[in-house]
Amino acid sequence: MQKPILILSLVALVAACAHEEIAPNQDKDWEHGLDADLSTSIAPLGPIDSDQGAYNLIRRREKEHSLGSRLTAVELDEIVNNSSQVLASALALPLFKAGVYYGQPRLIEKGCVSANRVTHSALRSSGSIDAVIQACAALASGSKQGSDSCSEGQKKLRDAYGLLSQDKGAEAGRAAAEAVRFLRDRCTKMTPPLRTPVDPSSRGFLVVWVLHANDAPPATFLAGETAIATAEAINEGFLRGVQAVRPMAAAARNP
Repeated sequence: MQKPILILSLVALVAACAHEEIAPNQDKDWEHGLDADLSTSIAPLGPIDSDQGAYNLIRRREKEHSLGSRLTAVELDEIVNNSSQVLASALALPLFKAGVYYGQPRLIEKGCVSANRVTHSALRSSGSIDAVIQACAALASGSKQGSDSCSEGQKKLRDAYGLLSQDKGAEAGRAAAEAVRFLRDRCTKMTPPLRTPVDPSSRGFLVVWVLHANDAPPATFLAGETAIATAEAINEGFLRGVQAVRPMAAAARNP
């Protein structure tokens, strides 16, 4: 008799635990997803109040000509990690392009991180997020793998970018020059990059060559542009993002 009673007690205990697991929590903040430990990687759709202050800081740093400084990089970490998806979609391409222009991998990285925070399909389109992600991949691993001379030259350029990312500017410049000569001599299909506002004697032009040679979208290395205006581009991207999510917000208000 004791054995059936014990079994029934265990069944009741398991059922009670299961009920606790699935019981609705009225105080749950669903904006942070199902797992609180992963909430930092899920950006709110937005816009949110802090987006304005983030933009103001970037605009101020650009006017001070310190957008590529180490201090600004720390500030951008906080901005990107706390941005809404609307702001992240507006930051991704302008920050990436600013990193190319100034030859600053840390700025490029902020553009890549911003792009990866955007999951909303309309914002991915309005912010050219796929182009940014493709460019980030081009810097890391290239568009295609191969064993021919062109692939070897492309890898040499990516290695030069790796040196630049380690603050080894002089070594990166020498490695990039050697890689470009290699490509010109042995890869007949390789052509010079399209005209950009990036100074050909700067570290930024090294990045232009890496992106161009590894088939990144031309827009990511300012091809065909005449100047760079990061804050202005962010503001324009933000406006496009607001327009992109407006239909969704209207649908939520009028189910």
